[in-house]
Amino acid sequence: MVKANLNAGDTLYFSHGFAVTYHDQTGIVPPQDVDVVLVAPKGSGRSLRTFFQQGKGLNSSYAIFQDVTGDAKETATALGIGVGSGYLFATDFKKEVYSDLTGERGILMGAIAGLFEAQYNVLRKNGHSPSEAFNETVEELTQSLMPLVADNGMDWMFANTSTTAQRGALDWRHKFRDANTPIFEKLYASVASGEEARAVIEANQKSDYRDKLNKELAALRNSELWQTGQQVRKLRPENT
Repeated sequence: MVKANLNAGDTLYFSHGFAVTYHDQTGIVPPQDVDVVLVAPKGSGRSLRTFFQQGKGLNSSYAIFQDVTGDAKETATALGIGVGSGYLFATDFKKEVYSDLTGERGILMGAIAGLFEAQYNVLRKNGHSPSEAFNETVEELTQSLMPLVADNGMDWMFANTSTTAQRGALDWRHKFRDANTPIFEKLYASVASGEEARAVIEANQKSDYRDKLNKELAALRNSELWQTGQQVRKLRPENT
């Protein structure tokens, strides 16, 4: 439908490199007589809208896949400014989707969710209450530490914490890096090979995908970890 309404010299705009990069699986091949650009905000759509309304912005990457008119970069830059990007950095369609899929499955969601569960479960196994385990695993990180890292960097955090935390974190940092590097390497290879794209497309084509997804999400939501989180959030000072 989109392709049929494109005219020579038009601009085809993407917010993600998935469709074009994995064209052998998606069947999406842009016409050769149009500009093809990408602007990909580095965050969720909800955050992008919220920050835009607050007069802030999210950093975005931009890429030029085809520049027929000679104006593709100018168009991409204008689009990036229009959605409220804090700043724009150059990439290409393939690198954008490779980094994004790795990030989603890795540190942004998959890895951190797994780490939350691992630490919470170990604390609970050793007799700590749900509240204590959640606060030491999630609440302190999200409410206290990550805002400081966002403002100042991890190096600042290491330099401005207690000597107890400092020494232990510096030592264990290497262990976590070395243990997780092989997982990230395997993940990146799965993205680059197209395996992750295949899994996503195949899963979404199944008639019962939504039912199975809802069951998976319900299991996550109803786990002790995140049920505890619901209660802890209610007890934050601003909510009491």
